[in-house]
Amino acid sequence: MEWVKEFFIRNAELYVRVLSSEAMLREGEDTAVKLSDYLSRRGLRNCKILDVGSGVGRVAIPLAKLGFKVIGIDISQDFINEAIKRATREGVNDNVVFLLGDARELSSVIRHYAPFNVTLFMFTTVIGYYDYETDLSILRQVHDVSGPGSLLIIDTVDKEYYINNAGKSIVNEIGDHLIIQRFKLDQELKNVKVYWSYYIRDKDKYTLKLITNTQLSLRIYSISELRELASRAGWNLIEAYSDIGETPYKPGGRLLAVFAYA
Repeated sequence: MEWVKEFFIRNAELYVRVLSSEAMLREGEDTAVKLSDYLSRRGLRNCKILDVGSGVGRVAIPLAKLGFKVIGIDISQDFINEAIKRATREGVNDNVVFLLGDARELSSVIRHYAPFNVTLFMFTTVIGYYDYETDLSILRQVHDVSGPGSLLIIDTVDKEYYINNAGKSIVNEIGDHLIIQRFKLDQELKNVKVYWSYYIRDKDKYTLKLITNTQLSLRIYSISELRELASRAGWNLIEAYSDIGETPYKPGGRLLAVFAYA
């Protein structure tokens, strides 16, 4: 998809600023702690984790600090460079490796590091970026580099959220950055276009300066559709949360779906 290159490669430097903000890094650290607690309760302590769409390492690096062995893969060289720098500063290079690669070619990129005990798709990444058949292929490749007892965790936003917010403007303020999103669904409710505007506050803290406008196109899933997709790839849905290990899933928002290797 052309928008993937536009967003994560040509405009990557802009998004690195957002992902590296204090608020976003703190969110990653909090998520890593919750994931660690959840995996420990399932007997997966200090295991090997694959983080697909790892970005600047805001989940992978905290997990590495908690004792997990983590392999992160991302399509953006800027994201990978930033993640490597952060891992070096945090002193966790022995526990985390970041690889440049396309998730559509997952098996060939990470084959030397397999098998994995857990695979993560965090913060609505990769799954939905292309189309149904591509998502199926990616999850089958994850299955190929996993084994009995492995888990797959997909953290996304469910279809109901997009339906409920279609036509609205969703505003997220992160430090000096302001991101405005608007959603437009197709008639079949299978895909959504996300109109994304990125602003930064001027020195006076009041004036907003437009940096860029980007249009994303996503394949969206309800929990039943995601379960069917993953099942075809060899994964069985076992639990679903709105906050991993804590809040049971409620339609219309964040969906963290946990699947077991079948």
